[in-house]
Amino acid sequence: MSHKVEQHSPIGSAFETAATKAMIPTPQRTALNWLLLSEVTILIDHDVQKARERLERAIKRAWLVAPPGLPQPALDPNVPLRIQVTSLPGWRLEGRAWLDDPVLHWEASEIECLCKPWTPLSKTLASVATTQFRVKIEIWAEDLVRLWGSDNQWAALQRVGH
Repeated sequence: MSHKVEQHSPIGSAFETAATKAMIPTPQRTALNWLLLSEVTILIDHDVQKARERLERAIKRAWLVAPPGLPQPALDPNVPLRIQVTSLPGWRLEGRAWLDDPVLHWEASEIECLCKPWTPLSKTLASVATTQFRVKIEIWAEDLVRLWGSDNQWAALQRVGH
């Protein structure tokens, strides 16, 4: 006798709707929605330098999404670019000042940022020095169409995939 096993989201099927199902992270959904800098520049403009300049300006105003999360749907057209910056294990990002003038390493999809050793909030010491690291940066794919593109670019975006 075989048993059918149903998979449910971590929040439970009672709360799962067509609108919320897209927000529930899965490995496939996460991999397809976050893009590397090199993938993004190709999609923004055929002129790589122009694409990099546009993306750099957008990164300065970007909203950070904590890994491994997914951002909420952009219902407001004024929502800026959403990025995910993954710090090294044992470290946490420090502030946003490093986004004001981002130092991007395009081929590696990395950004230079300030980090502090991770400690519980109750034990955080102001005297702990920050250290500069190169860490992974990814761009939320759906923002490309919303901010720079058209429906035709969405088809190209779907082909990029990881």
